[in-house]
Amino acid sequence: MLIVDDSTALGALDELARLLRGVSQELDKTVATCLGEGSPARWHVLNAVADGQGRSMSQLAEATQLNAATLTRLIDAMIADNLVNRNVDAADRRRVLVHATRRGQLTHKVMNQALSEGGVSAIAADSAPITELLTALSERIRVSDPVAL
Repeated sequence: MLIVDDSTALGALDELARLLRGVSQELDKTVATCLGEGSPARWHVLNAVADGQGRSMSQLAEATQLNAATLTRLIDAMIADNLVNRNVDAADRRRVLVHATRRGQLTHKVMNQALSEGGVSAIAADSAPITELLTALSERIRVSDPVAL
């Protein structure tokens, strides 16, 4: 195991955070270019509800990495565009689930086709090792016990 001093570790942490933000922004730009008018955030929501099971707002927030206020505005806009709807959960009437409408399912299919034709699927095909590393890093960060100032 390599031991580094705090200044080196903090520099590496800063560089890691910068690289992750940069990759995320570049990927979103690439997705946005392929989608044209469709936003990456809409694509993420439609991906999350594509299986027809419906998702709660907290599940969608986790899937899209959007904060509650931004996600609520996005879902409201998608409802206005007839891409998704909110339904009361049959199992727990206190909960609301977001489902794709038929138009949302069709839009999702068109978006996926545009991404495939735009070459983004080639990026995904090569991403398995990186995805595994990022998943492990995310879990490691999640279980670490940082001390607040």
